[in-house]
This record gives sequence, C-alpha cells and structure tokens, in this order.
Amino acid sequence: MSFVWRKRWFVLLLPLLLAITFWHIKVETDLNAFFTATDDEDSRLLAGLLKSGELSRRYLLVIEKTDPATAASLSNTGDPPISVATFSTRLVNQLAKLDEVEQIWPADQPPRDWVDAVASYAPHHARIFSLNPEAEAPELFEPTQLEAKADGLKQALLSPQGGFVKTIAKQDPLLLSLNGFKALQGQFQQQAKLGSGGALILQSRPAALDSEAQTRLQTAIRANFASLNAEAGGIFKLSMAGVPVFSVAAQSEISQDVTLVSVVSSLAVALVFLFLFHSFSALHWVMMVQGASFVIGTLATALVFPQVHSLTLALGASLIGISSDYPIHVMVHCAKHRNTPLSAVRLLWPSLLMGGLTTVIGYGALGFTGFPGFEQIAVFAVASIAASLGLTRWVLPALLTNSALHSAHLPGIAAWVDFCGRYRKVLLGLFALSVVLAGLCLPQIRWMDDMQKLAVDMDVLKQQDAAVRSHFSSIEPGRFVLIQADDWETALQRSEAAERRLQSLRQDGVLGEYHGLFPWLVSAQLQTQNHKVYQQGLTPEFQQAWQAGLAKAGLSVEKLGSLSSAAPEPLLPAQVMESSVRHILSGQIVNGQTGVMLTLWLGEHDPEKLIAGLAGLEGTRYFSQKDQLDHLASKYRDRSLVMLGIGIGVMALFIWLQQRDLRKVLLTLLPSMASVLFIFATWALMGEEVSFLHVIGLLLSVSLCVDYGIFFIENRGKDADVTYHAIASSTLTTIASFGALGLGKTPTLPILALSVSLGVTLGFLLCPLLIQKPKN
Repeated sequence: MSFVWRKRWFVLLLPLLLAITFWHIKVETDLNAFFTATDDEDSRLLAGLLKSGELSRRYLLVIEKTDPATAASLSNTGDPPISVATFSTRLVNQLAKLDEVEQIWPADQPPRDWVDAVASYAPHHARIFSLNPEAEAPELFEPTQLEAKADGLKQALLSPQGGFVKTIAKQDPLLLSLNGFKALQGQFQQQAKLGSGGALILQSRPAALDSEAQTRLQTAIRANFASLNAEAGGIFKLSMAGVPVFSVAAQSEISQDVTLVSVVSSLAVALVFLFLFHSFSALHWVMMVQGASFVIGTLATALVFPQVHSLTLALGASLIGISSDYPIHVMVHCAKHRNTPLSAVRLLWPSLLMGGLTTVIGYGALGFTGFPGFEQIAVFAVASIAASLGLTRWVLPALLTNSALHSAHLPGIAAWVDFCGRYRKVLLGLFALSVVLAGLCLPQIRWMDDMQKLAVDMDVLKQQDAAVRSHFSSIEPGRFVLIQADDWETALQRSEAAERRLQSLRQDGVLGEYHGLFPWLVSAQLQTQNHKVYQQGLTPEFQQAWQAGLAKAGLSVEKLGSLSSAAPEPLLPAQVMESSVRHILSGQIVNGQTGVMLTLWLGEHDPEKLIAGLAGLEGTRYFSQKDQLDHLASKYRDRSLVMLGIGIGVMALFIWLQQRDLRKVLLTLLPSMASVLFIFATWALMGEEVSFLHVIGLLLSVSLCVDYGIFFIENRGKDADVTYHAIASSTLTTIASFGALGLGKTPTLPILALSVSLGVTLGFLLCPLLIQKPKN
C-alpha cells in the first residue's frame, strides 16, 4: 500500500476507533475492584464485605445545633427554635423517600421492622428462650419468682410499649421470647445513654464503593438537610461518616489524579519532543500515533474486562512516553544520518521489535503479581505497545514523509560515553565494590506490610469520622468472628457455641459487646433442647403459681393464664430469611461463598485474648479486614519479587534466542539488574519502607532498561553516539511520562513514578560503563 493511502487510512480509522472505544468502554470507579484480590477464600470474603457488606453501606449521621450565639443570630423568626429530636424526625421522613436509601432510623430506637420481627417470634417462645437452657432453667421456672414476673408483665403492659407487649403476651405470657432479645434492647439503651437525639443510621442500597451512586446519595442527603435547616432558621449542622464517605472522597482524588497525570504527561512528552526535534509537524503525527496506541490499549482492555478502572487509564497515560520511544529512535537516526523514515525503521526494526518484546514481558508479568488492577494494566500495556510498534513500522514512515527533522543533540551525552571509555577500569572497580556493598545492605530492607499506608491521605476525614462515631455505640465493622460450615444446621450450632464463648469473654472484660445471630437464627438442636426444658418446667404446680401471680397483679387469668406449648415445627433458617429479619441479618450472612458463612460483629475487644478464648471451636475463627489487607500486601510483595526474577529470566531467553551469545545477553541485562540492586540498597540505607509497588516499579524499569542495552549493543546504525543519543531521548520521554505520576495524591502513583524514574535513569547511565562502546 502506498504511503498516501497509509496516511489516509490512519486519519480515517482513528476517529472511528475512538468512537468504538467510547461506545464500548465502561469506566469503573469501585476501588475495591482495583485493590482487592479474589484468588482465595479470604480475599473473596474481604472483597465481598468491602463491596456490599451491610456495615460498609451504612452512614452515620449526626445532627447538632450550632453554638447558642450563632443559633440566635441565624434564627430570624419569632417562633421558638425546634429541638434536635424534632428536626431529626423530619429529616428521617425526608431521606426515607430517596431511592438510594434502604432504611434510616434514629440510633437510639430500633427500626419498625425490627420491632415487628421481635413480635413474630412469640409463637416460638418455648424453642428460642435461652442460649443455655439447662443452666438458666432453674431461675426461669422458679415458682417463687412468678409473682414478681406477673407484676413485671403488668408494668410492661402499662408502659409506652404496652401495645407491643400485649401482642406478644397473648401468645407468650411469660415473655420468654424477649429473653433472647435483651442484647438488642441493651444496644439501644447504651445508645440512649450517649444522649445524642440527633444520631441517625442510614442504610444505603448501592454498594459502599460504588462511588458514583454514593456521590448522588450524599448530595441528596446534604440537599434535604439544607432545605429543612433553612426552614428551621439555619440553627443545625450535619456531620457524616461511614465507608461510603471515604469511598467518594477517594474517588474524587483519583479522578483528579487521572486528569492531572494525563494532561501533564502529554504536555511533558510534547515539550521534550519539541526540544529534541524542533518540529511541530513531526510532533503532530507522533502524538497521533501515541493517541492511537492509547485508544487501542483502552479498547483491548474494555474487550477483555467488563469494566475499565479509572486508575488503569491513569497509569496507562504513563505509556505515552514509552509509546513514543520507538518513533524517537527512528527519528533520531533520520535526523543524524539524513536517512528516510522508511530506511531508518527498516534498519532498526529488529532492535525495536526486541525492545518492545522485553517491555511487553515486563508489563505482562504485572498480570501475575496478584494485584488485580495490574491485570488490566498488563492487557492495556501489551495492546498499546504492540500498536505503537506496528504503527511505527508501517504507518509512521508515511506520516513523516514531508516533516523536516532537526538533529537532536543533548549536551553531556558524548562526554559521559567518552568518560566511561577513558576510565573504564577504575570505574568498573568502583562498580564491583559498589555491588558488594549493595549486596551487604539488602538484608536491612524494611518491607511495608501495612496496606493502609498505601491509601489516600485523609486525615481530616478520619478526624471527622472519629468525632461522628463518638455519638454511637461501638461496633467495629472490620473485625468479627467468622463461622463456616457446609450446611445451615452445623453453622448455627457452631455460631451458638461461639456466642457462649463471647458471653464468657464479655464477663471477663475481654469484649465490650457483640452482635450475634441468636435468637434471630437458632439451630434445630437448640430449639429441641429449649422445648424439652420448657415442657419439663411447665408442671401443673407451676401453672397454678403463675395464675395466682396474675390474679394478685390484677391481670386477666383467662387471657394470660394459659401457658401453651411452642409451635409444633422448629423455626427454619429459610423461613427466617424470607421475612423482614433478612434485612437485620443481611450484613451477617455472607453470600456468594461455598457452604454457609456467618459473622458475629464485635465491639471493642482485645484481639489476642479473644482469639485465645475462641480456640478449639471448629469452623470458627477471628477475622480482621486490616489483617487480611496486610496479608495481601505481603503476598503481593512476594509475588512481585518472584515475577521480577521470572521477568528477567524470560527477557534473557528471548534476547539469547536473537543473539545466540550468552555474553551479549548478560551485558544487555547488566545495567538494568545493577540499577535494581543499587536502588534496593539505597532504600535499605535510607530506612525506606519498601512495598510491592516499589518492586513492581523496578520490574517496569528493568523492562525499559533492557531496551537500552539492546540498542546499545546492536548499534544497528553503526554510530554509537547516535544510538546513545536516541537512548537518552527515549529516557527523557519515559521520565517525563512517569514523572507525571508523582503529581498524584494516590500513593500508588508517586511510588511507581519514583521507582521507574530511578530505575531508567540509573540504567541509562550504566549502559556505556558496563557495555563497551561499539565500534562505529
């Protein structure tokens, strides 16, 4: 195909390709999908909890009055200001109408469906009245205590909750079905003691990390509050906390990073290009080649994965510098030797192909590090680098036909090559000594095992979160007791055994409080045991004593004196989960796993003592989201180190297949491997905590530095100075591109920027030292 038609097809197909990409791509903002692996059971559990766990979807809202002086100045009506409780009730009614709100309730009052659920358990009173029926039966069925119980029933019927108690008493006069719900009552009593009538709990429908939906919901919450507050004279203020608040803030930071990195990276590469070639015409075409490579990489990722993460696009923007490496090598040789672009690309094609292959190997290795986001980046990089190579080989010569290229001369490059050649023996001696010293420093490396250090800095939000949570009773969503079994009955028996241990640990002060599953879900075994104990205690003497107690309390013996047996059939889990109880337990029943998985939520506790207290319980263990994240960080690090070694090995294999010379293979790899060693040693001496991201960055730098060794050894232009100038030019564009990542606030980006920039810079400087200058 002629050059004219190559250019025409490229110009015509690029907008079409761009339109197809925009039509097909679905950008994902769920941070969980990028950062959390799902390659083992615990990782899948963690991902599921972060994505849709009930506590992770929960907002904590606090309504407070502004200080008295401000409130007086803001209130411009003659009416007395409304109370916090009244205002909170109005806000609850408003927010309950939102589509994204599953439920909202005051923190010191149970939701209405919770109350209805308690009443629905009355027919099963004899089957669920105790977690330890044998131990508690003597006290529960003591005849001498029945007068006091009858009097207590009378007081309950006369209380504000009399209507609710009456409903239960008709079927359960002894109110045994309420015994198991004392913990629920205690939870709200503890909340009431905090004295914050403006504390609200809002359960959202969208997943916690669905930042787009959560952004809409938070906007709606603030809008409804602002509207009501304006009517009230502006005397109230709203504070908000919860996982979705952090999710939205993190996504905002990442979106800004994506935009900033993309813009700065493109501008930096363009400026470097203009500095090198002084040609706007060539810049125009090369930027179009880079753009086409980016679009092809994006489209390939969209075809392989259901959604493309925004961080993939941010890191993919760094490939702008790499994609320009191949055109730059061609253009430097064109400018220096006055070759045509076609002859230059034909001359350099074997080196370009091998250089692209080693870079692809480096990026491809990312997909096997275990870090889920890098699977996307690996696909993106492979497709975009392959596209850049193909466009450089078959399209770029056609695009540059009428472009005037000036000689790209960088000061100091030739001097450094001459200096290395003149003092090679001395410098190699210093290099060997440095290698030995660097090797001695490696054991001092400090590995980063705390995944939270890689999170976006949100100290202000954390302080706000702590202030809001001080208005609520403490339950830690990130740490719980995990129960696993093959079937419901076994799981519930194990859960009940764990709850008995937790009750004992709470009495010993190891645990503040916990949210269990009893008596919402009760095993058939425990129901049978309860029923047996109830039937044994329900003697004629007991019933007579109960009726006498009712008569003395002035209550109807006819309506409340008959102590009936329990429902004939046990309460089955499937039956419970079809009722409104499923909303109460939704965060404690883990779906999507093999078998049955249940969680018991924990308040403040001593982890070590709690783990010791649960020892010996089959299928029961302590689970900490933070510990699991730290474990993932360690696993990512180990895999990254393995993939660093494997990547270097695969690169060596392909270079050997081309060169068939082991010495050349070693010389090609030596600059990049030495740069990795020296950087690791420097971090060790500085006390820098090294994470798996540092290792991944060095893996990328190796894949790029190997290109430099390939070009310098092969020297296909038969001019070492021109070859090294081309390498220097591609180093500048790579640093400009990856350096832009350092402007991001997401810690992932600056770490990669530092690792790659250091690696390629040091590898570039070591090339003429470790690889003897080829003869021209």
